[in-house]
Amino acid sequence: MTLDILAEAIAKDFSLLREQIGGVSEELAGVKADVATLKTDVATLKSDVAVLKTDVATLKSDVAVLKTDVIDLKADVAVLKTDVATLKSDVAVLKTDVATLKSDVAVLKSDVADIKVELKSLAGYTKEGFLNIRSTMEDYRLEQTHLRNRLEILEAR
Repeated sequence: MTLDILAEAIAKDFSLLREQIGGVSEELAGVKADVATLKTDVATLKSDVAVLKTDVATLKSDVAVLKTDVIDLKADVAVLKTDVATLKSDVAVLKTDVATLKSDVAVLKSDVADIKVELKSLAGYTKEGFLNIRSTMEDYRLEQTHLRNRLEILEAR
């Protein structure tokens, strides 16, 4: 009997070991599937990391360019501020000039009004009167020329 008991105990142990091996085999298949999934995930993550590294390098380059642009823009702003100050000064000068010109225009308007008054007073002269004055002036010129000629003759003697 002891042999039978021993054989029975070995058979029981063997059966338990078979069950445990079956359970471990199933667990091993699950672990292998998990490992395969993890390997795929690792490959995807490596690819994602490579893309992110490229993105980081691109962003670093963009930041460097933007820093340079900011420096350039600050210089441009400084120039524009100077230009604005100059333009404000020019506007002030131009406002003064406009005020002076307005004053000059007022004086010229007054002069024009005075000239219009004079023209109205001269309007009384007729064309015939001007022609007579012209004829008289020509007569005076001729007489002046004649007198110069006589004077030259007298001086020559």
